[in-house]
Amino acid sequence: MTDKVIKILLVDDDEDDYIMTRDLLSGVEGTHYELQWIKTYDSAVEIIDQKNHDVYLFDYHLGEHTGLELLLQVIKNGCRAPIIMLTGQGDKELDMQAMKTGAADYLVKGHINSPLLERSIRYAIERKRSEEDIYRMAYYDILTNLPNRLLFRDRLKQAIGLAERYNRLGAVMFLDLDNFKRINDTFGHYTGDQLLKSTAERLKNCMRKCDSLSRQNVDDSVDTIARLGGDEFTIILTEIKHIEDSAKVAQRILGSLSEQFVLNDHEIFISASVGIAIYPHDGKDIDSILKNADAAMYHAKAEGKNNYQYYKQSMNASALEKLTMENDLRKALERKEFTLYYQPQIDIAKRKIVGLEALIRWHRTDKTVVLPADFIPLAEETGLIIPISNWVIHTACEQNKAWQAAGFSNIPISVNISNLQFQQKNFVNTIVQVLRDTGLRPGNIILEITESTIMHNADMVFATLYELSCMGLRLTIDDFGTGYSSLSYLKRIPLYSIKIDRSFIKELPDSPDDAAISKAIISMAHSLKLRVVAEGVETEQQLAFLSKQGCDEFQGFLFSRPLPADEIFKLLTGERNGAGLMLSSLHKISEPVQKT
Repeated sequence: MTDKVIKILLVDDDEDDYIMTRDLLSGVEGTHYELQWIKTYDSAVEIIDQKNHDVYLFDYHLGEHTGLELLLQVIKNGCRAPIIMLTGQGDKELDMQAMKTGAADYLVKGHINSPLLERSIRYAIERKRSEEDIYRMAYYDILTNLPNRLLFRDRLKQAIGLAERYNRLGAVMFLDLDNFKRINDTFGHYTGDQLLKSTAERLKNCMRKCDSLSRQNVDDSVDTIARLGGDEFTIILTEIKHIEDSAKVAQRILGSLSEQFVLNDHEIFISASVGIAIYPHDGKDIDSILKNADAAMYHAKAEGKNNYQYYKQSMNASALEKLTMENDLRKALERKEFTLYYQPQIDIAKRKIVGLEALIRWHRTDKTVVLPADFIPLAEETGLIIPISNWVIHTACEQNKAWQAAGFSNIPISVNISNLQFQQKNFVNTIVQVLRDTGLRPGNIILEITESTIMHNADMVFATLYELSCMGLRLTIDDFGTGYSSLSYLKRIPLYSIKIDRSFIKELPDSPDDAAISKAIISMAHSLKLRVVAEGVETEQQLAFLSKQGCDEFQGFLFSRPLPADEIFKLLTGERNGAGLMLSSLHKISEPVQKT
């Protein structure tokens, strides 16, 4: 008691009681007390949740609340420090109620002196320390200091309850060290125990590195690493957003354990087999999900060890495919695997190319071509969309400048801007830098944004769009009609055009609903002095309907699929040389156009 400062929190709405308590503590010799005083119930709950005190003193009367109510609340919140109840009068019934609720002691004001208060505090702390020791022996593994099987099952029960309540995924990982018996036989059980302790530390470090996968709200997170016995460990992941997130954790664990251990001057290398079961797909109760994670671990052993396996093999294939794509995607820019294709935009009245839309394609090293719909969602999920989108803008502007040098000076290029990219604080500066690096005039680039981008943090978006417009860039709403469809923003944004989504064009002119919607969009846009571009035009009948309604431009297979830059150059050259745009000479492909 004399080796440290004892931090005490007094919760009492009477200043005289605070002064009395302070004076009593100052009269104790050999121990230094640091007393903090709080008057109200709410402030006490907030401060106690911070767990900065060694002992708490609660007055029974706290205005609208009682000390017993406060005692129940803070214990519910996880307070494990001792609590001493104070009251103005002796009451055996109240005394027993306080002790049964969880109080360490019960003192009557007016009968407290310095020795009695010091003794109560000292005994409360020592008793709580003994309780903690018993608790750790009951619920924690002595060797690794990780939760044991009993506490793990309790934590798993909590995790399942939270997952069910909030309708989210969870994962249980069952990990077994490969050939651990050989370590014990070769180096002895002491070294084997040291290896288990070091393994536990590496597992804890891996979890700290990947908290973003499993924690969104720390207050109700019950992520747990446990040692069930021998060389078996289990891990609970809560709040995973996607099934493959657990595979990322497994990969990180396997990578960490593969690094050498230096124990008692021995260099030791180990590996592990990991089984993964997903809640609720692989079980909705403790025993089922544990059994299935264990079964998946044995499957990992059968597959050659040093790997992870999902309980359901379909999940293995899906997770592996997605992780492989993510790894390849991270290297794609460095390997220069991306290519821009361009789809012409045609002035309906003049039958003339008046613009080009830049569309990204990914040519992987295995010669396969990946369309945007297959990798853009993954790029957005991982944040890789930022460097990829910056590359698209820079490359499109460079290509436009090259075409200008060849004599095509009035063909603007449209570039799709992702929501995540637009939210970047330096987005405008990025555009400015690209224009400066390429020497392209702002009027030669059109930025396409979606309705959902506009409605996200609308005030910031409007300010950014206005700044871009003042620079001379043209702005277009892409896929109009498929987002929030709030028309009030149209009069606030300095737009150049809107693009009718292909879903409204596909059934024209046969669908009365699509015809009415397309006609209304064109009329509304023209009343706001905006140009209208129709996407996905594939038939003469669609074009005829749009032309009759006064649509300004179209793009689609009726004229051309997206083409690489050299073929676009030939197309532009043919138009300039008088070949014109022959709609009967179509560039058709069977697959649908995919956009960034």
